[in-house]
Amino acid sequence: MGTGSIAYNTIMRIQNTRHLYLLIVMPVLLLPSAIITQIALAQTNYGTFLTYQSHTYGFKIQYPSNWEKLEFAQGIEEEHRNIAVNFLSPMGEGTSDTFREYLIIEVGNLTSHDESPDQYAVTQINLRKALPNFNLVESTQTSVSGGNPAHKIIYTYSNPIVGMTKVMDILTIKSDKLYVLSYNADAVKYSRYLPIIQKVIDSFQIIK
Repeated sequence: MGTGSIAYNTIMRIQNTRHLYLLIVMPVLLLPSAIITQIALAQTNYGTFLTYQSHTYGFKIQYPSNWEKLEFAQGIEEEHRNIAVNFLSPMGEGTSDTFREYLIIEVGNLTSHDESPDQYAVTQINLRKALPNFNLVESTQTSVSGGNPAHKIIYTYSNPIVGMTKVMDILTIKSDKLYVLSYNADAVKYSRYLPIIQKVIDSFQIIK
């Protein structure tokens, strides 16, 4: 098997595993909410938001109260990053809506203390080039709450489970920790949820 085939199989396994977590979620992977979650109400233009706080991974974020929150036990990994929490959009009306847009947050340890979000973004883009019909839409510098430097990647690809998928990844680094906020959507519905997702991402804070 050639190098290209190995890269393709690896990246597709990662992407499909992520989607299968959402389609078939096993309760044993979920932590009791009381362990690492603080609930607070905040009124915004999008309605009531809740505050999720993870003492384990050192961040907090607001999310819409009508979105489903899934917390993962430590040890559930993707590309050597721990999957911390996932926020899923409300169930669609009817049976035709088979995919729920989501924002997943992953946290990992850096292998190099000199690595920047921009450098890490280049690595991630190169990995994702193996995805079917991969198209890089945007790759730009940005920041998260508190002015912490970050990098934004937006791309599309064909997923055999979902179809044409559009993804926005926000990569940021604090001390020796990498934080990845990844919005995944049916490409057709990407713009519909983007204002809410941006509000959620803007609320993200690293607290340790």
